[in-house]
Amino acid sequence: MRGGITWPTLLIIIYLPISCKKEDKATDCFSGISTVRTINNKRVVVKLTATYFEPVYLVEEGTIDTRLIPCNFPIEFYQHDLQVTISGEVKATQQRGSAPCCAENFLITKISR
Repeated sequence: MRGGITWPTLLIIIYLPISCKKEDKATDCFSGISTVRTINNKRVVVKLTATYFEPVYLVEEGTIDTRLIPCNFPIEFYQHDLQVTISGEVKATQQRGSAPCCAENFLITKISR
């Protein structure tokens, strides 16, 4: 046995960091959908629901009927009536008969307590 790295070992060393690379999934949310407005450091209240398709929505401070439906909401913020500060993009949203009035798709770029 010679001292050195074999081809299979070299391939594993090269492949492992590439395969473990985490991709930014936030950029995949609502890709190709135009942004209708941007929110910067605005206070919102987290509301949890009992539905699968919309488990959480955000209510902007000072509004009563606008619901932001985030596609990339971090699990550590799942707490009903939690107040957080967010930044992100409100996406063009087609209103459907089954969706509540004024629900808008939202891509979070920053969130904090």
